[in-house]
Amino acid sequence: MLGETGHTEFTTISLSKTPPQSTDRRAGQRYMSVLQAGKIMTDTLQELCLIRNISSRGVMAEIFAPLETGTPVQIEFKAGAIVRGTVRWVEEGRAGIEFDENIDVHEVLAPHTGRMAPRAPRLNIDSMARVMIGDVREKLQVFDISQGGVKVESGMFLEPGLDVVVEIEGLPVRASVVRWVGGQYAGISFNRVMPLDQVAYWAAQQGIQSVQMEPGPADLPSGH
Repeated sequence: MLGETGHTEFTTISLSKTPPQSTDRRAGQRYMSVLQAGKIMTDTLQELCLIRNISSRGVMAEIFAPLETGTPVQIEFKAGAIVRGTVRWVEEGRAGIEFDENIDVHEVLAPHTGRMAPRAPRLNIDSMARVMIGDVREKLQVFDISQGGVKVESGMFLEPGLDVVVEIEGLPVRASVVRWVGGQYAGISFNRVMPLDQVAYWAAQQGIQSVQMEPGPADLPSGH
C-alpha cells in the first residue's frame, strides 16, 4: 500500500516462534506482508508506531519517541487487540518487543467481531484546535487524535454531517466532517488522513502521557 509520504510501507508477518530481531539478523525466515499501524503504551507515555515485523512471540516496531530496553509495554493493534510485552532492544529508531505470551497473529490482526472496519490507533491528549465553519471560528479542546480525526468538545455549532476545517498548531490544516455529537463531545473525521510519522512526531513533542497501562472501553464512539 502506498502511504501519504509516497513510500510503500508494510508489516512483515513471520512464521517464526521467536521475537523479531534487528534487520541484519533475520536471514532465512519466511514472511508475509501487510500494512499495520499501532500504539505503544507504557506506565508513563503512549506513542504511535509502525509495526514492521510480527511473529507469535513479538514485534519489530518503528518508534517516534524514546523507549528503553527492559520497559514493560502494551501494544494496541489497529484491529483493537492489546498485547503485553517487554522492550528487548532499541536500534536506529526501531524497537524489538517480546510478548509476555505467544499470540495467534491472525486473530490479533483481524478486526474484532461487530466492528465495521479497523480504526486508526488514537492518542489521548489535552490540546486545542481551531474549528472553522465558513467565517465562524471556534477554539475547542481536543481529547484524542488519530491519523483520521479528533474527538473534541461539542461546542456551540457542531452537528453531524457539518463540513468544517480543523487547525491544530504543529499539524497540517485539514478539511473535515463532523461524524457524531453526543453530550459534551463530538467526533470529527479528516477528509484526508495524516501520515503516521507526522502525527507520531507531533505527539512525541507534546509529551503525551499514558493515563493507565490497560485502558478501559471508551464511554463514547471514536468518530474517526
